[in-house]
Parts: sequence; C-alpha cells; structure tokens
Amino acid sequence: MEEPLLFIQTPPFYYVEVDEDTEEASLEESTSVYELSRRERIKNPVIARQLHYFSQPVNRKNRCLTFHLTNGEKITGFIEGMDGILIKVRTLNETKTINANEIESISIAPKGLK
Repeated sequence: MEEPLLFIQTPPFYYVEVDEDTEEASLEESTSVYELSRRERIKNPVIARQLHYFSQPVNRKNRCLTFHLTNGEKITGFIEGMDGILIKVRTLNETKTINANEIESISIAPKGLK
C-alpha cells in the first residue's frame, strides 16, 4: 500500500443526523408570528394606493385631505400615520383614528382646516 503524496492533518469529522421534523416545526412557529390576517387588509385597492401615497413624509406635509366615510361623515385633516388598516388623522381639534375599510373616497381639501 502506497502512502498519499500529500497528507494534511485535519480534525476528525463526525456526521450528525438532524431530524427534519424538528426544523420544520421551529420554522412554522417563527413564520406564523409574521403572517398577516386576510381580514386586516384594506379591501379597496384604490383607497389603499391613495393612503400609501398620501402617508409618505414628502406627500403628507401641508396636504390637507377630506375623508368621505361610508356612514356619510366627512373628516378633514392631515395623515399622521398608519398602523395596518388604522389611519391616524390630525384634525383641527383632535387626532382621530379611522378604519381604512370605512373610507369611501379621499379628496384634497380645498382650503385646509377650517
């Protein structure tokens, strides 16, 4: 038997068999935390795009909007922020929280807050 031309001493190699079931279970737990519920999305795609556009810092500065709600109410104010389907609107006297699925249309207020 011949010796190899080049011998490199390395640490011993041990093969450890990993159960795939345990990996899948841990992945399922970690990803399930980040899944969004289907009912928490804005149903109207036009309203969703408008809210996304008007909530950008560049677009929300000094831009007064009128939110026409499905119950007939009109809220005029500035978008302060969004949290999922909830929109925080700063009106003249207070900050209101509106559900985005209750918005029928959004228009730019003609003269700002009254």
